[in-house]
Amino acid sequence: MSEQFNNKDYGEYFSAIEKQIKNQSMPTTKASDEKPNEKKKNFSLKIRPQVYVVAILLVALVAVVIAIPKKSSKEGATSNINNTNKVVSDVEKPTETKVNYFAEYTSDTEEISSDIVSQSIIVINCKSNQVVASRNATERCYPASTTKIMTMLTAVDYIIDYNDTFTFSYEVTDPFFEQGATIAGFKDQESVNMTDMLYGAILPSGADATAGLAIKIAGSEEAFVKLMNKKAEELNLKDTHFTNASGLFNKEHYTTAEDMAVIIRAAMQNELCKKILSTYQYTTAATPQNPDGIPLTSTLFSYMYGTEPEGSDILGGKTGFVNESGYCIASFGQSDAGTEYVCVTLKGQGLRPTVFDQINLYTKYAK
Repeated sequence: MSEQFNNKDYGEYFSAIEKQIKNQSMPTTKASDEKPNEKKKNFSLKIRPQVYVVAILLVALVAVVIAIPKKSSKEGATSNINNTNKVVSDVEKPTETKVNYFAEYTSDTEEISSDIVSQSIIVINCKSNQVVASRNATERCYPASTTKIMTMLTAVDYIIDYNDTFTFSYEVTDPFFEQGATIAGFKDQESVNMTDMLYGAILPSGADATAGLAIKIAGSEEAFVKLMNKKAEELNLKDTHFTNASGLFNKEHYTTAEDMAVIIRAAMQNELCKKILSTYQYTTAATPQNPDGIPLTSTLFSYMYGTEPEGSDILGGKTGFVNESGYCIASFGQSDAGTEYVCVTLKGQGLRPTVFDQINLYTKYAK
């Protein structure tokens, strides 16, 4: 189109118009009978087609330019319609300032004695940011359901509306029954809000809840796991990789006691995450499938009150177990003086011994 405009002989064009004007102004027998405004009208009609051609071309050009963003907008709207079951927006969340939650080893860091049977351990004084005691804290381990702390921590980064819901189906829940995974108890066609799914993931360690969160937020568990691994990078974790949101065993699903301590310390900085990890019992909202809601109980506080350690209290945390991981607990507590501590025990040799490990570690080091 631009090439046609550039090749037009405008000198010849305007000369023709000027000649036409002069001819119009010369008196003729017919012209003497016309009124001045009629002459102007006739003249206008003679030159208007050329002007219209240019005007039409310009209007067409503007229409094309305007149509381009409209098409993009329409495509974006279609994309949003197709993603109405997601909470994550197409725009990535803002890059957050990275905070270092790794505690420092010092000359005062103690080697944990053999009376504690868990194999991989770390105890951290959050106030001084020092490792109080450890054993094999950088050894790669399978985290089992302590994974769900990272699931929750990742989810809250992307949830827009906590009242938004996900509708469960047999396709979502049945695989966990088949694998013998722990579930919260959400039923087919039950619509559950985001808050209830977070509690369902942490308190009873519900794999159905983690699946609901993952699909609602990212469209699939595979896509959500990418967000979890992205979060691991943001936290600068040293030897952690996730393959699922529930903690089911996979050789490529691993962490260390040191990295898990960073995950739970990061969760403690989020008010809702810390509250959920500290809750003993919770009942989900009533639905047609569960008219009284579902009563949920913390797996951690099912085996302790949290007040057993002398000189401190265990305030919250998450348990985990698969055959390949042994018994795992990631917890946080507070000394009587008000100092916060984190304690992670992985590769425990039984549920009760692992619970006693936690109690004894707080008693000895959280002072």
